[in-house]
Amino acid sequence: MAEKTSELYAGDGAWRKWFEICSVDGCPPKEAGALRAQIEAMLVSRLARFGVGKDAIGGEDPIAFFDSYFMLKGSRDKSKPLKSYFAHRIKAEGLAMRDFVCGTLFGAASGRVKDIVVEWIAVLKGWKPRTARGDDGRRGFVWENASDADLAALEDPAPVDPSTLLDVSPLRAALEKALDSVAGKISVEKQKVALLLYVTAQDVPVTNPVVLEGLQTAKSRAYALRDKAITALRRELAPSGWAENPLSGRILLEVCEAEMPADAREKLERGE
Repeated sequence: MAEKTSELYAGDGAWRKWFEICSVDGCPPKEAGALRAQIEAMLVSRLARFGVGKDAIGGEDPIAFFDSYFMLKGSRDKSKPLKSYFAHRIKAEGLAMRDFVCGTLFGAASGRVKDIVVEWIAVLKGWKPRTARGDDGRRGFVWENASDADLAALEDPAPVDPSTLLDVSPLRAALEKALDSVAGKISVEKQKVALLLYVTAQDVPVTNPVVLEGLQTAKSRAYALRDKAITALRRELAPSGWAENPLSGRILLEVCEAEMPADAREKLERGE
């Protein structure tokens, strides 16, 4: 997506207004404009990933469809409108508004935006979607009454990167600070802690010769260091709630990759 992160995310205040007022255009002009820009960009972008061009929209208003979806749709296990269900979840679970918007709503392949766009295509094209199990054994959807030519152009949408929706610098700063704190608490150099967390996230054994060389320790101690680092990190992040943020793992991996010993990173990238 071409938009900058700070320009695309409508802001916590705008999304709170949306929950209170129940429609984008019913919100105050400033908030309504910000919401409209973000929602339309996300819907049209995801529509394109299904192979459906913007010309297919015609005179349809993406925002009107978005609003109606949330006001009319029930949740999977509740009869009340989906919007009310999500509002209850946000309050009951103490979810940050931007985490909901950038994760549950506009997140990766599991984001609710995918379901919205599938239904929107069904309305625009008159196609009937249904779920089916593919050759790989995984369940997905198919269009029952689309022509072969139409289907040839369709692709399952690529995951939408939630980091394109907001400024992740506060999260990055918090994780960098946490890395410093973990290093101090377990008395291990920051570079080595970063290496331990990086290889754990990448499923690289801590007994890998490159890892042991970077840690400058024996196999028996490598396991103990890794367990200490992971336990300390969880405790460090628990009070702030960053551990539950859907972007934490991705940003932490980037932080660790930047902080770990350069020679270890290069060797691991080469597959040594």
